Amino acid sequence: MNSVIVSAIVSFYRAFIVKFTESKLWALIMNIYNGCARSWGNSRIMSFCRDGKSTVEQSRIARFLYAPFTFCEFVSRLVGQKLANAVKRSVICELGRSYVHNFMAANTRFWGVMLLSASAVFNALHFARGMGVNKYVLILSVVSALLIIVNYNITGFLTTSRAAELAKACAGVKNITFDFFDEEKTTGRLRFIPAVAIGAATAAVMAFMPLYGALLPFAVFGMLLVLQYPVTGVYAAVFVAPLIPFSSIPLAGICMWTILSVVIKSFTDSRFKWKREGTGAALILFLAVLLISCIFSFAMKASLVVWAMYFVFIIFYFAIINTIKTRAQLYGLLRLFVISGVFVSLYGIMQYIFGWTTTNAWIDESMFEDDTMRVFSTLANPNVLGEYLLLVLPVSAVFFLKDRVNTLSKWVYLAFSGIIFLCLILTQSRGCWLGFMLTAALFITFYEGRWWAFVPLVLCILPFVVPQTVVERLLSIGDMNDSSTSYRVYIWMGAIGILRHYLAGGIGMGEAAFNEVYPFFSYNAIIAPHSHNTFLQLLVEGGIPALAAFVAVAVVYLKCARDIYRERNKKSFNSTMTLALGAGVCGFLFQSMFDYTFYNYRVMAVFFMVLAITVSFRYVHGRNGKTRTEGGMRT
Repeated sequence: MNSVIVSAIVSFYRAFIVKFTESKLWALIMNIYNGCARSWGNSRIMSFCRDGKSTVEQSRIARFLYAPFTFCEFVSRLVGQKLANAVKRSVICELGRSYVHNFMAANTRFWGVMLLSASAVFNALHFARGMGVNKYVLILSVVSALLIIVNYNITGFLTTSRAAELAKACAGVKNITFDFFDEEKTTGRLRFIPAVAIGAATAAVMAFMPLYGALLPFAVFGMLLVLQYPVTGVYAAVFVAPLIPFSSIPLAGICMWTILSVVIKSFTDSRFKWKREGTGAALILFLAVLLISCIFSFAMKASLVVWAMYFVFIIFYFAIINTIKTRAQLYGLLRLFVISGVFVSLYGIMQYIFGWTTTNAWIDESMFEDDTMRVFSTLANPNVLGEYLLLVLPVSAVFFLKDRVNTLSKWVYLAFSGIIFLCLILTQSRGCWLGFMLTAALFITFYEGRWWAFVPLVLCILPFVVPQTVVERLLSIGDMNDSSTSYRVYIWMGAIGILRHYLAGGIGMGEAAFNEVYPFFSYNAIIAPHSHNTFLQLLVEGGIPALAAFVAVAVVYLKCARDIYRERNKKSFNSTMTLALGAGVCGFLFQSMFDYTFYNYRVMAVFFMVLAITVSFRYVHGRNGKTRTEGGMRT
């Protein structure tokens, strides 16, 4: 920050701003802006933003939809204290707690016992099968014996590690410490019981399935950790959602276990109160409507499988809003969300640079001969990747905007935002580019409308910095000579044909039901798994009720985001982040007009996670409108 080049750039920037704001051009722009601002202030959109708080959560329908949560609270009041006492006295529960804390502490003696137990059992099984003694496992036994001699918590070393301090400074989480384990549980002999048991189980599984066996101790640790602290399941799901390739089953498993852990916690804590608000009620209504469409589906079993995925990821919404209780937890979750997105983006950029597993299947080579490479990273499709990045990029940008200038994290998040934006460009997804433009326009309008004054300057610069391929892609929007455009239009026409007969109740959820009906209405013999439009697909699958329920979710969510945005100083971190999240959702919904954004379950899960994260701001900060400094930013 003290270099001559940086100082010169900053000085030039400040001098330019001073001269520009004193010019007649600025005065003219401000007059135009003020006129537009008055018209904007009187518009229906701003009237929506000024309306009073939504009363959806107080309605009878909402109370009915929240009946299962009311029942959980009733059970908790009856037996909550007894269950809590039973858990506290349980030897099995104590063994589980001991395993978790020793695992987190990376206690050398605990790990030595577990590895020695695994080595002994593995070699015994190896020998019993006539395969002799494995020399590598024998070496591991010697290393394990050496670890048992020392009783040291390796995780505690990270507290004073310079590398850890640098990583925390980059991420903007300097206040995090590594003393999250209970040191008392890293002493005594009770901890060796789970160590021996898990070690033996690991060896037994590894004898037949080495990979699964090696993962077993970590899987058991993860399950027990989430069971004790459900918020860790929320962190894990948000982080791994885009990173797990090919399948959404592991993510669904994490979400289901986290939900179960929250329910158990609600039963064992008589003070636990499920949070009730309008977005959640609308989501339950949406689920109920989709379930009815599945019952009358053309492929009921397949539709119910699809509905089950919706159920898991929508119910996970309630796990998030009921476990995130502090600013630190919420800000940490948002930062983890961005870091996960950076990993995804870096892999996408590497795909472009090195040509890893790329294909030109998503682009019309006859129209775009110069550049036919589109990256898809871990999400298997460029459009899906772009949809995910639409939700991540605004969050990263806010951390750059709101972190203090003298913190390393501000400039790290500037780099993060650049990486994510570059990956978004490399997807070459025109719908996502337009969605990003809408996101940026909404954010600028509500955060600082005067920034629009710089649009003419930006428009003058763009022709010199925007690649020709990007311009060509944007100009091709609506061109029926582009196979991608014509493909979608013909699918939409076929889907509209379906609606002429099944508008009232739809045909059922999922690809199986769609393929049962769509071929009878397809144009030009085009085969498609869905209608490439989320709103149209909901109409096809569940009819008017499904689309109405989803629109209700969007409207109630935006009203909730509006309330959170208006509760505090609009330049505070909480209001700014809420605005960014809401704008990102609007951009995502805009892209949903050109693609079925819920076809990829992981992106669907991230979408509902973003809704929950936004609503969580309602519960983690005060309502007195004041701001204060926390973690290097105004909250």
